[in-house]
Amino acid sequence: MNRRHPERIKTVAILGGGPAASTLATLLARAGLTVAIWHQPKHAPLIVGESLVPAIVPLLQKLGIEEEVRAFSTFKPGATFNLSDDVNFSFFFHQLTGATATYAYNVPRDRFDETLLTNAQRAGARVIEARAAVERVAGTDRVQLTRETLAKANGFLADSPDLLVDATGRARLLPNLLAIPSREGGRKDTALFAHVDRAQLDHTGHVHTTRLDHGWSWRIPLPGRVSLGMVIGAEHLPQFGATKEARYDNLLKQDSVLSAVASDAQRLTPVMEYVNYQLVSARMVGDGWALLGDTAGFIDPVFSSGLFLGMQGAWLLAEAIRDGSPAAFQRYQHEATHHLETWHEIVDYFYSGRLFTCFKVGQKLRNTLLVRLAFPHINKHLGRIFSGAASTAPYSVGLLRFAMKYGLKDEDPGALRIR
Repeated sequence: MNRRHPERIKTVAILGGGPAASTLATLLARAGLTVAIWHQPKHAPLIVGESLVPAIVPLLQKLGIEEEVRAFSTFKPGATFNLSDDVNFSFFFHQLTGATATYAYNVPRDRFDETLLTNAQRAGARVIEARAAVERVAGTDRVQLTRETLAKANGFLADSPDLLVDATGRARLLPNLLAIPSREGGRKDTALFAHVDRAQLDHTGHVHTTRLDHGWSWRIPLPGRVSLGMVIGAEHLPQFGATKEARYDNLLKQDSVLSAVASDAQRLTPVMEYVNYQLVSARMVGDGWALLGDTAGFIDPVFSSGLFLGMQGAWLLAEAIRDGSPAAFQRYQHEATHHLETWHEIVDYFYSGRLFTCFKVGQKLRNTLLVRLAFPHINKHLGRIFSGAASTAPYSVGLLRFAMKYGLKDEDPGALRIR
């Protein structure tokens, strides 16, 4: 990052209009900066990230939109994990001591994104409904909006902005332009998801994460429907058909678990497909630019923490922009990288079977004196996984790592691994 005086960052262009972009725009506009959002409305019928975690609720409150979100969402009191015929765990947020909130919401993403974007406009940000084109300044690490793109602001920005933020998500406009390397996770899964009219739920409002014959599935209750997705290794998909629609519909009928919980489900929407759920950019800040949200990195959706990380990242980046110093931007990069890498580690514990094998051992020993005494402490810290705030608490992560190393007893984690 070049050595800017804090007073120099007065104008910011944000590329992308998702939740992280809108959150950042709101915070900066409230702080008196001139903020323009280049946003081309999405035409995809569905977007991943419909289930929020409790840690996101305080952010909605600070943005002043919780009541609006509540009005069109499904109340989410907890999360349920179905791992085998006899291994199931349900976590009720009001029982998670130390949580920042004791509930969350399952949200229709189109209305959620629209609410955040409208909130940014109310704060003073200008939304420009056009595709942004960016070019590299020859011989430098700088980038700039093209003259044609800047002209679309119709004078709202008199000149090139002091800072350009890429929040284009998986399009990753600046990383592709600047050839920024990234670290990918070891798994190469494909997610297929759609909305169905109904599916079996163990607890009203809970997001259900279910281990399948191959991979895993989510069931997210939404108003009038259920979001049902499958995350499966690409090598297993051809046996279920040649198209994403055929694969989705056949999996509902042929997977032994899905056929039991959604045997009568009728698909209401097209099928969406996403691939590769783990990535961290090697650089997130540079000379006059920064990466935010999924552009900076993204994680597997299993614990529903992606939206929280993106919006939390907006808060961290807003602090760095207001400070304006190189050190502040490096702190942002360090924090954003830390949160992503910590969640990648937690996701690996899920896929390997270690996480819930540890919980299974805890259930077996729950009547012993030591476990009874330690339970409130363990519940507080390991519960941060399900509240979404795990990566913000170093001690909680340390306790998790200790449990993953020493808490399995003689149980084989392979019995609960994701195949």
